[in-house]
Amino acid sequence: MKTRHFAALALMGWYLIVPPTTRIWWVGPERTDNTAQMSKWTIEQSFDKAGLCQDARLATERISADAAIRMSSAVCISSDDPRLNSPI
Repeated sequence: MKTRHFAALALMGWYLIVPPTTRIWWVGPERTDNTAQMSKWTIEQSFDKAGLCQDARLATERISADAAIRMSSAVCISSDDPRLNSPI
């Protein structure tokens, strides 16, 4: 492998991201917007390996009710995924 390939692999990581929350008509419980663009999602944590990200995602699903609802939609995504920079 060439040196630039090693550098690219060293920079790659994983993000645990969650969708944005929204309310309908400013009342009622918050809801997650799973259809929002990935660039609008919030990065909760970053990891060096996909397995660590998945472990954290599964662990956070077992927490309190409000957070569990939001975290149930969380996904692990590569830090170089083009959807993170998508303007549309």
